[in-house]
Amino acid sequence: MDFDLTEEQQLLKSTVREYVEKEIAPQVNDYERKGPLTREEAIAFIKQLMPFGFYNGRLDEDWGGSNLDRKTYGIINEELSRVWPGLCGMIWIAGAPPAVHSDAERSEYRARMRAGESIACGGISEPEVGSGASYLRTHAVADGDHWVVTGTKTWISCGPIADHIDLMVTIDPGAGRDSVRRLHVRKDTSPWEVVRHNNLLGLRAWPNGELRFDGVRVPRVNMRAMRDESDQATAARVWDFQQPRTLLAVMAVGIAQAAIDASIRYVRERHQFGRPIGSFQLVQEMLYEMVVETDSARFLAYRAMDLQDKGRDSTAEAAMAKGFATEMAVRVTSKAIELHGALGLMEDYPIERYFRDARSLTIPDGTTEIQKLVVGRRLTGISAIV
Repeated sequence: MDFDLTEEQQLLKSTVREYVEKEIAPQVNDYERKGPLTREEAIAFIKQLMPFGFYNGRLDEDWGGSNLDRKTYGIINEELSRVWPGLCGMIWIAGAPPAVHSDAERSEYRARMRAGESIACGGISEPEVGSGASYLRTHAVADGDHWVVTGTKTWISCGPIADHIDLMVTIDPGAGRDSVRRLHVRKDTSPWEVVRHNNLLGLRAWPNGELRFDGVRVPRVNMRAMRDESDQATAARVWDFQQPRTLLAVMAVGIAQAAIDASIRYVRERHQFGRPIGSFQLVQEMLYEMVVETDSARFLAYRAMDLQDKGRDSTAEAAMAKGFATEMAVRVTSKAIELHGALGLMEDYPIERYFRDARSLTIPDGTTEIQKLVVGRRLTGISAIV
């Protein structure tokens, strides 16, 4: 793996950094305090950032994308996460293309995505089902040319503002993973109910909610097997955990880097006992630990993306990156609070938000414990997940 950025990547990185610090950063605290973005606000940010490759930059030109490689896409998302990780995650989820069945519907969605006006979400988790997706209770029953869907999905990122969902359902409750299917559901033709917005510890502007499907009728042709790589839209789905786990790792790296940058500025300016606290040995030790851990996580994340660029399996590598990076960000942002003292606890400064956002990343797309089991399975050939 080549750790050097190309000239084009370096230019894109610096351009994105300059733009988000100037145009996005001043708004973050106000939006985070207000709570989840509305659909109109989300689309406005999507359109604002699309020229840099966010939203659908990872897709080909047919979908309005620029076909960015994984590492380049990771670079821009790390930069946005330094400023606003919740916006980064929201845009990534929203830009997932639907696995549609007809040319007409595909053309419709392509046009909407080129305009930045399609918001997706994925529905796996349920009130009683998290990582054990084989035990889903949301079920689909065949009825003529339709499936009738009943069940509840929760912790759905972008769910309250989405116009379509890639829904995981079972067609035979109790039959396990062999009965699990993916169902593309459009809200305009198969409306679901938004039961509530989930108000979370961190990432507060990123919409998250609980959705109810009460006898929702969905065209039968909208169902896909869990492993269907027939087109790019399907291949880019959130059901492939390698990509979202790697993205979460990159987001964690961005948060940690923001905490490091803020801490370095502060320890240079803050004086105690007649000198800057940055001159104290224990302060420099903390900075060392923060930087080493962040760089270690960065290397893990970019290694996983490098494998993905080469078309190789990165299941274990993505799990290592996600598990280590998100826990690392908690440790690094906690140290940043310590370095800032009482100021680190105040909402007037972003340090406490960095900590809350970092802690919130340890849970989605598999907790740290799940990542350990994924890696353990690779090492031993034995699954510890029943």
